Amino acid sequence: MDDRVVTVSWDVDDRRTSLVARVYIFGMRLMRDKRAFEGEERTLGTARKRQRSGDSPPTRWTRLRRRVTTETVAGMTVWTVRPKRTTVRSRVLYVHGGGYVHPLTPDYWRLVRALSSEGTEVVVPAYPLAPDATVDDVLPRLVALGGRIQSDQIPTVLMGDSAGGALVMAIAQQIRQQGGRQAAAIVALCPWLDPTLAEAGVQDLESTDPMLAESGLRAAGRWWAGTREPTDPLVSPLEAGLDDLPPVDVFIGDRDILRPAVDDLGQRAHLSEVSLYVHEVPAMFHVWMTRAIPEGRRTRKSLAGLVQQRAARAVAG
Repeated sequence: MDDRVVTVSWDVDDRRTSLVARVYIFGMRLMRDKRAFEGEERTLGTARKRQRSGDSPPTRWTRLRRRVTTETVAGMTVWTVRPKRTTVRSRVLYVHGGGYVHPLTPDYWRLVRALSSEGTEVVVPAYPLAPDATVDDVLPRLVALGGRIQSDQIPTVLMGDSAGGALVMAIAQQIRQQGGRQAAAIVALCPWLDPTLAEAGVQDLESTDPMLAESGLRAAGRWWAGTREPTDPLVSPLEAGLDDLPPVDVFIGDRDILRPAVDDLGQRAHLSEVSLYVHEVPAMFHVWMTRAIPEGRRTRKSLAGLVQQRAARAVAG
């Protein structure tokens, strides 16, 4: 282990939920957003429909406000979004979520725009999805991409949401195992840390979660695992151990069925050589930071500042 200070902290944003967010959550319930993950058959049907539509490329507003380039790396379309006039001083590898089965949506580019400011560039891969692709197909490509973009001296933060939050932890764990250069930090947004959803609190949260349902998520986790068990360390990053990872920041809402696994992460971090910072926002739903609500804007601003802070600390040594 190096000489860094190991810290485990958990802060809670106690500000009152905005009226806009309350109305937005009501609308999610009214539109039954969580149907996309209700049951294996419906989950697969919804996933196939969205996959046929494909990944949403950077929006017109994103292209107007940022410099966007596109390339193909390891068979994946990869977009890089940079500030137009500012020298790049930090980088984010952003791995999107969607239960391993849903492609990029326009909401993600709202978050990418916020991150790609003040000298930060954001690299966004459109990776292959389950059930046609599995962790064995995809994780090596993402690890290779992570190594490729860290070939210069620009500090890189690994960031992802939901399934992408698990993937960025798995990327860091694979880099650790291979003896490669680690990222400056890991930022996991509402991460799906346990594909089995075995935690006792999951069922209690199901009724309050306006977006996710456990039955479809478990099926998606099995598809992603392929020939492996869902508890395999490549699929469930909690099982791979946390020692010697870069600092980990986790953002979670208390209406998210993935929250109980974050409790488990906190307990394991106390026994590990890792610095963990959990940021909880009460009444927030899964991946709220991509949405056009006041809480989403606040969190995006906080994330942009956090990237710069972690990058600066990495440069300082």
